[in-house]
Amino acid sequence: MIKYILYLYLAILSTDILASQADTLSLNNIDPVIIDSILISGNDITEEFIILRELSFTEGDSVNSKSLEFNRERIYSLGIFNFVYFTVINENNFNKLLIDVEEAWYIYPVPFLNIRENKLSRSSYGIALLWKNFRGRNEEVSAVISLGYDPSYFLSYYNPVLIQKYDISMNVDLAYTNFQNKSVTAAKLYGGDFDYNTFVSMLVFGKRLNLFNTVYMAGAYRYFEAPFDSIKNITASGKLSEDYPVFGLGYTYDSRDLAQFAKEGLYTSAKFYFKGFGVNDVNYNVFELDFREYRSISGNLSAKWRVAYRNSFGSTVPYYDYSVLGFDEYVRGHREDDRDGNGYILSSLEIAYPLLKEWDFSIKLPLIPKRLTSTRISIFLSAFGDTGTTFLNENKISINDFYSGYGLGLTLLFLPYNAFRFEYAFDEYKNGEFILGTGFSF
Repeated sequence: MIKYILYLYLAILSTDILASQADTLSLNNIDPVIIDSILISGNDITEEFIILRELSFTEGDSVNSKSLEFNRERIYSLGIFNFVYFTVINENNFNKLLIDVEEAWYIYPVPFLNIRENKLSRSSYGIALLWKNFRGRNEEVSAVISLGYDPSYFLSYYNPVLIQKYDISMNVDLAYTNFQNKSVTAAKLYGGDFDYNTFVSMLVFGKRLNLFNTVYMAGAYRYFEAPFDSIKNITASGKLSEDYPVFGLGYTYDSRDLAQFAKEGLYTSAKFYFKGFGVNDVNYNVFELDFREYRSISGNLSAKWRVAYRNSFGSTVPYYDYSVLGFDEYVRGHREDDRDGNGYILSSLEIAYPLLKEWDFSIKLPLIPKRLTSTRISIFLSAFGDTGTTFLNENKISINDFYSGYGLGLTLLFLPYNAFRFEYAFDEYKNGEFILGTGFSF
């Protein structure tokens, strides 16, 4: 009996000795260490490679506190996890990185109300049916029914890793829209508002070159129908209706930490679309460029700036493909100031400070899954300034053509879902306007 008691005592003692050799390292104060192994937990649905492909390091690489925080934010950027936790454990000089995630709820209807230009008469409402992280591979299937202003029906399927070996992605879109003309020039020529009917199908393949660089190739078919053909450029062919092919090339560089509200990194997107190729007398092009930089200034204070450019050019550019400021893109302080032309230039500068940097919120409610009541909450106070202009290709751009606005904003961020923005902006003459929106300024 004494022998067995001695064996038990030695076993407990050896367990205590081994436990004492394991040390959990604080992520706030990690000198460069070698990560010997990476373990992932909490991913009941998500495939491990979806998480691992977002990391800027692999097993055997050296990391520090800053790089670990950057990679944690990159995993949040996937938009499929409520919470992401990193823990580094040193055991017998062997460093394990534990990545613990809590998956979000992935299948749900999302009712929406989009108020354009702060006018209920220009609001769209409807429902979006989303299935995120389909098959655990971060695929997304969506269907949207939108009524009111610009009624539309939309189906989409996105697969970020169609072919894992070659890092090939795919996106398929089908859309039918009865949309109101956005061109101020066309409305003036016609003497009022009018609608287009359109059907668009698009197939996009992407090749991820590395963690930050991706190239794209797109093919599409477009059908447009105008209510009249009495105005030149109402369509590209001058006819009541037209259909034609589209081919596009694109490139994206994205080194942001948190895509939803970045504090560090660069984002650049360039797209070139060839439209028509002379089929049915349609032949013009569209070029788009978007550059953004995000950087920390001091402590928690961060800044970001952006320059966006769009230009449509060719034999006959239809009014429905003019470049417009005042709808999806606009100068804050001039939210209701619609302008159009062949192209636009838009620039923004914004400084942000977190009133609430990060709060992992979770509450248990009867009959509702906890994954639906869990979210990472952040609140940011911001100051911003915007400037922009539209132009015709035959005219020179002057600094006097630019119009500007500035103001303050409050952004409520709920990861991985969405954000709500409350902004008050002034124009050059100190006329003020309140802007309520979802999503992010840029």
